[in-house]
Amino acid sequence: MNEITSNRTNALNDAVSRLDRVHAMAAVFGAGLTAFLAIEPTQNWLLLLLAGLVALGTDAIVRTHPRSHFKRLDDTALFLFVPVLLTLSLGLFLEEVAEGYWSLLAGLGAAIPFAIVLQAEYNSVDRRLPAYGGSRLILNIATYVIAFLFYATIYDFDLSLPAVIFATGVVSLLLAIEILREEALETPRTLLYALAIGVLLAEASLSMHFLPLEGALAAIFLLLAFYLMTGLMHNYLGGRLSLRTAGEFSGIALLGLLIVVISHAYI
Repeated sequence: MNEITSNRTNALNDAVSRLDRVHAMAAVFGAGLTAFLAIEPTQNWLLLLLAGLVALGTDAIVRTHPRSHFKRLDDTALFLFVPVLLTLSLGLFLEEVAEGYWSLLAGLGAAIPFAIVLQAEYNSVDRRLPAYGGSRLILNIATYVIAFLFYATIYDFDLSLPAVIFATGVVSLLLAIEILREEALETPRTLLYALAIGVLLAEASLSMHFLPLEGALAAIFLLLAFYLMTGLMHNYLGGRLSLRTAGEFSGIALLGLLIVVISHAYI
């Protein structure tokens, strides 16, 4: 009886300790992002420093999972992409759209979704956990939101066509890794399939040069392409791809594309 009580106490202490680390990392994130948004002129090195701190913090938190078997330095690499890219995408996007006191509120408020994503990364370590399904849903939603923020930011900057193609391809590759790692493939295979998606999105961004779309509409177009490609690839790798599944993903993508076309024509 005493042993059972002791085990429950240790589990509770571990949970509290882990939540403390997540909250502490979220506080660092909120403070760092607020500083980046508030300081003028913009200090890009602050955002890069914050991204580095997020990578180190996420690595430390994920390694504390009781069912983890992380020993090598690169074992947690696949868990770092979403938190780091969330940091960069939010920083760049909010720098463009938030001004004055709104930038302070946006920076501090961003700590909440960051904490949720960080907790989801922790819970996604073990597929056998009851919280795994919900955590994967959170991470998938976060991935698509990050994709949109990056695509929108890319088109807000005055970049050359080669730079747009390269940036779109790299961001899509890194985000595709998060979607595909759910299938627990070997890391080289995950990277290979993600690379294919990155190349296809880079080609899609090239086609945007010849279409009358820009800004948010161009970002939505790329997001739909990313959603379609990652969805089909994810189901293919999981052995769930069928004509019905492919039709569902294609139908959603086509519906979104129709909305983009109508928006461009009448707005």
